[in-house]
Amino acid sequence: MKVRSLLFSTLCVVAMSAALTACSNDEEDSFNDEGSVVELPHKRAFILNEGKYKANNSGIAFYAPDGDAKESKNNFIADLYKVQNQKSLGDSGFDMIAYDDHIYVVVYGSKLLLKLNEAGVEQKQLTFVEADGQPRCLEAKDGKIYVSLYSGKVARIDASTLAIEAYVSVNANPEQMVIEDDKLYVANSGWGSGNTVSVIDLATFNKLEDIPLVVNPNYLLEANGEIYAISYGAWKDPVTSYSFQRIKADGTLEIIPAKASVFAEHNDIIYLIDSKTDWKNHTAINTLCTYNAKTHELNTTSFLKEMPETLKNSIIYGISINEKDGDIYLLTSNYASGSPINGDVYRFSANGTFVETFDCGGINPKKIVFID
Repeated sequence: MKVRSLLFSTLCVVAMSAALTACSNDEEDSFNDEGSVVELPHKRAFILNEGKYKANNSGIAFYAPDGDAKESKNNFIADLYKVQNQKSLGDSGFDMIAYDDHIYVVVYGSKLLLKLNEAGVEQKQLTFVEADGQPRCLEAKDGKIYVSLYSGKVARIDASTLAIEAYVSVNANPEQMVIEDDKLYVANSGWGSGNTVSVIDLATFNKLEDIPLVVNPNYLLEANGEIYAISYGAWKDPVTSYSFQRIKADGTLEIIPAKASVFAEHNDIIYLIDSKTDWKNHTAINTLCTYNAKTHELNTTSFLKEMPETLKNSIIYGISINEKDGDIYLLTSNYASGSPINGDVYRFSANGTFVETFDCGGINPKKIVFID
């Protein structure tokens, strides 16, 4: 009897331990979905559709990468933001990030910074004043959101309250930013004539220096502790083309012999796309390659094993990579006789195998944020 009693007690303890572990895991895996009118699956992808400038038709679409929503209709929702908030996102959604169990979005034309929960329900909103200029891009660290403003400044904002704490002046028309080693790097496009990246010390929120780049820098990313940039080149005579550059750890600049209009990084491999566009016919010639940020080697072989015929001449507007599984998503901008129509998403596995393509739910898909 004592043996049986002891065995029973042991089984009870094991069962309780398993139950507590399951509860703990459930709590760790739970999302902040308060106020959601739809039930979303665990793995989530939010697609920022920029829309057409001044058309007030930006949106955030939802996509379930595993296709496992309880209701199949929720595997893709064309405008999740509108469904959740009963209003449109605004004019020209330009950037979106996931940070500290929330999603932050800047809407360029509407001069807004929005804070959403992980189901796309709006929590707070900040409207920038005329002196701030229009917001462009986002970064975040240590409870702060950083927003580049077309007034030539970067704003530091409390991530919880969306209260603006401070500004720092950079140069004209700051664009994308990236954080590395407690420094904020800011690309200054100068509306086509700028040629610097400003470096800001996050501890003091003061500008340390300007690093000269090829004219019209727009995009930045970090890989293997160094900063990489895409410059669009000069818009006016003499017109120059896109340039891919590396800011070395010692602050010197290297121009890498590859052209790129968009890029993304995963595991210190930079995925480069040069979508050379014929704007008269609204078609493009796409060249894809990779750059290893550890070995500093350029691989001119396409990172896709197969490219669908419909993608070959589409205008590739963005690239996003799911950091969990390495899947690659190419975002295309579609135009028919000059009239914008919904773009498409092309999904590939990490090894470049084509998975699927689908309508993105809006115009000019710019970026995908993944939450898991």
